[in-house]
Amino acid sequence: MVLDKINIDFENNDCLPEEKETYQIGEKINDKLKDFLISGMENGDLREDLKIIPTIFTFWGMLSGLIQLATNKENYIQSTMNLSKKQFLDCGFQMLYQSIAKEK
Repeated sequence: MVLDKINIDFENNDCLPEEKETYQIGEKINDKLKDFLISGMENGDLREDLKIIPTIFTFWGMLSGLIQLATNKENYIQSTMNLSKKQFLDCGFQMLYQSIAKEK
């Protein structure tokens, strides 16, 4: 079952090399996001009260959910909101950014 693999123990050799590689790539992405957030906070574009790691995890969840929703509900979004998938995503991305942006 997929959910059994959410918390993989890499010390145990019971994981696939691809799982470890995926984890390592995810960690590199997290480091880039951390640098982005710190830089944005230092130059005054982002709120100074952001907690880095929780913000990264929250954004991972919100972005993946938003993308999945746009893909799975594309026809519904078009018919009820009169928005294309791209327009819906752009709106969602803007909303996410505004949640961490410093008010000017």
